[in-house]
Amino acid sequence: MTIRSKIHLFSTVWLVLTLCLINTSIYWLFYKQTTDLELERLQLQTENIAQRLHEAGSQAEPAELLQAYLSPIDMIRIVNAESRAVVTATKELAYGKWPPAFSPQETYRIEEKDGVLYAIGQMPLIAGDGSVMSMEVTTALPQVQETMQVLLVVLLIASLVVLLPSFWAGKMLGNLIVGPINSLIRTMEEIQRKGQFKKLELPARSNDELYQMGNTFNKMMDILQQHFVKQQQFVLDASHELKTPLTVIEGYATMLKRWGMNKPELLEESVEAIYSEAVRMKKLTRQMLMLANPDEESNLDVQAVDVEKLCEETSKWMRRTYEQEIRVEAQTPGIHVLADEQRLKQLLVILLDNALTYSTEAIRVEIAEQADTVTLSVIDQGVGIPPEDLAHIFDRFYRVDKARARDTGGTGLGLSIAKRIVDVHGGRLDVRSEVGVGSAFTVTLPSATQKKAGESE
Repeated sequence: MTIRSKIHLFSTVWLVLTLCLINTSIYWLFYKQTTDLELERLQLQTENIAQRLHEAGSQAEPAELLQAYLSPIDMIRIVNAESRAVVTATKELAYGKWPPAFSPQETYRIEEKDGVLYAIGQMPLIAGDGSVMSMEVTTALPQVQETMQVLLVVLLIASLVVLLPSFWAGKMLGNLIVGPINSLIRTMEEIQRKGQFKKLELPARSNDELYQMGNTFNKMMDILQQHFVKQQQFVLDASHELKTPLTVIEGYATMLKRWGMNKPELLEESVEAIYSEAVRMKKLTRQMLMLANPDEESNLDVQAVDVEKLCEETSKWMRRTYEQEIRVEAQTPGIHVLADEQRLKQLLVILLDNALTYSTEAIRVEIAEQADTVTLSVIDQGVGIPPEDLAHIFDRFYRVDKARARDTGGTGLGLSIAKRIVDVHGGRLDVRSEVGVGSAFTVTLPSATQKKAGESE
């Protein structure tokens, strides 16, 4: 059963049950009120007859006296203690055939006999000889039955008048609720069938849950499409990056196969080229694996790291490698951050390598501390980054100067890895750059200095 059918069925059944409950309550309350009024009227008549009998005493015949009260009443009879009718006054002889019953107490009730409602009252009397008898007064209630039948018809008609529009309203409600869901299902089936991303066509903006569901689906499609495009681009870029060293290795291997044994200089050149490209491939695959590792954050060894000391040690051996000046400037000594020392060193190497590659002037590393954060800035005076490239420098395999980056052995993954390292530490990586002036990469990480000071106290 579809959701539309369930909603339609539930709303209809619920409405029918509600109408039945309301109609039953109305019918019963009206019946109770009407019969109570009839019993009150019968009680007054019974008490009046008993009073007249008491006043008349033995001066009048009871049968003649009772006959005078048969105008609104159908039967009056006096029953002795043995449940035998002593005196009976009735409009129809059939009433007299009803079995008499003695009652020592005053009672009033409604009974149905042969499909007709009767109000019956019984009151104890004391006869002239001192014996206790019971007077039974019975009157038919045809007008009550007619009124109840009319009420029943009115309730049924009113229920139909309410039920029919509500039936169609329930159907429309089901369509209103299920319509967007069916649209979502059709869109997902089309995506599955065609393999293309597609968004829902949303109606005018509203605040209901169905609109929110559709809007959330469209946002999810945007995110999936972005990830899919990035994944495709990553695969294409990775394939392209691996193709170049493989082509070089294949070319030199072919040359070795043909002339390597006869030309020692060619052998040396080929071995050096093959080794260089193999190292580059190893570096590339290691970086790609690092970016693809989802458990990197859980493997961090976070501790208090002396930032200035780490920067001095890293800058020392990078000065020798690049033969270029690197100055480390700390706002105050003893600044510590909460980080994984090896990952932080890797981050610093990436930023320094990037600065040294694109600048021939001295590189500055500035360390500053705020209330609960530490900033580490790597500033160069290099070629700078064009404004249109700033939004993409952290994308995988993206190069601002593609030709120069390839010549220097760059893979285009360094800044992506740097961004990943900062993200898993809960920090922030910002960049400011101006073409022809230089660039400044600023890392913001949680400070550990205040924590260490509190522990020492």
